[in-house]
Amino acid sequence: MKSYFSTNRVLAWTIASVAVVTIFFACKKEVTTDTAPNNQPDNNTIAAAQHEAAASAMYSGLFETVAEVAVTQGLFTARKAGVNNVLPNTVTTSCPVAELLDATNPDQWPKKVLIDFGESCLDRYGVHRSGKLNVTFSGPLFDPASTITVEPADYKLNGKSIEGLFKISGVSYSPTAGIQYTTELTGGKVVLNDTVVINYTSKRTVKQTAGFDPVTPLLNPSDDVYAVEGNAGISYEKGPVTGVTATFITQEPLVKVYDCGHFVKGKLKVEFDKVTGVVDYGNGKCTDPVTITVGDKTKQISL
Repeated sequence: MKSYFSTNRVLAWTIASVAVVTIFFACKKEVTTDTAPNNQPDNNTIAAAQHEAAASAMYSGLFETVAEVAVTQGLFTARKAGVNNVLPNTVTTSCPVAELLDATNPDQWPKKVLIDFGESCLDRYGVHRSGKLNVTFSGPLFDPASTITVEPADYKLNGKSIEGLFKISGVSYSPTAGIQYTTELTGGKVVLNDTVVINYTSKRTVKQTAGFDPVTPLLNPSDDVYAVEGNAGISYEKGPVTGVTATFITQEPLVKVYDCGHFVKGKLKVEFDKVTGVVDYGNGKCTDPVTITVGDKTKQISL
């Protein structure tokens, strides 16, 4: 079953981010480097923090896409897959195109979906996506026992390619606790430019903290708030330092709201080549800059 769906609607409750949904696409400043040798490790750590924000943004948008597919293809509950399970008020557009590859038996799982963005598909955050995503649902999205895997195929965001295996698991919903889920990325790779190529891994949990829908999920995301915790790591195939992994651990939960394309609050601890720092996402406003502090150096990223 083919369908056209909009990433501009129902599921902006996602992890953006939910790990920083658009930092990579909105950062206007470059890292200010210092040629003094004793300052280079600090500068490298600041650069790593910016690169992690970019990579996080690129992968985190996959959950929103998968959830939209689950809605349009009838894969979000235990009801029959491919049988008129679309939520009310769902809006369709010309891209991307989602095709349920095995719709002949609604009771049979797993289900495979091919999502095709064509040569350029503009999403709700102003990002041009291209290529394909191969998605496999072991069961309905809102079954905590299900695992959803996403494998990019020549998939790019604003011309930057990503690879790897992105898993979504433990997706649950209740009227009092909202939506919760876990994401894990293995074998991630991001080509930011000719001189920066990142290997990326992450594991994070996402919990809704406000805007619970009392009847069913996905109906009214405009007041949704999510908290994200977990860890990530990057190493460089090409970049400032090879052979060393930068690690990122949540110090304070990262907060995502519906009407902002990136985190608005929360902190990450970064450690890279024996240098530590803190990434601070602000005080709750979408206009707050992200501040990276390493030793006596502070770098602000305008979002």
